[in-house]
Amino acid sequence: MASLQESIALEIKTARTKRNKMLFVVVSRISQVELQRAIHQMEIPILNVGLLLSEQLRLLPPEKRPFEVGRILRSLLAGENKDVVFLDRIEYLFDTELKQNPVRLFENLSGNKTLIVHWPGTLESGSLTYATPEHPEYYQSDNSYSSYVIEI
Repeated sequence: MASLQESIALEIKTARTKRNKMLFVVVSRISQVELQRAIHQMEIPILNVGLLLSEQLRLLPPEKRPFEVGRILRSLLAGENKDVVFLDRIEYLFDTELKQNPVRLFENLSGNKTLIVHWPGTLESGSLTYATPEHPEYYQSDNSYSSYVIEI
């Protein structure tokens, strides 16, 4: 059986061959700590998206924040000298104030670097889901992204 690092490395190799170089990781069988440890041991930079984004967006008036999310994330990614980046703690992107579609946002950002995104929700019938339908931050992707998802 392949180690967690070997499995992730294989998925990264596959992601690099796709038009959108991204991989959504849904954690169900291991702990988040184990995932972060594996990513760290692979020497992949880890970005705390929520923290980094909120630090920069708080300086802007609320009505301008939705328009700056992509630019800020692109700048943060450009600042990393590795071609693979792990994006963690993305929950802030679901905030209704930001008016974002997180999957499409990562799709647009995945041109020059391979993005590994720790998905904070679940995988249901090939769709990425966050929160419950009655929650204001509820999100469900269509299943066309299922080839970009691994569940570990």
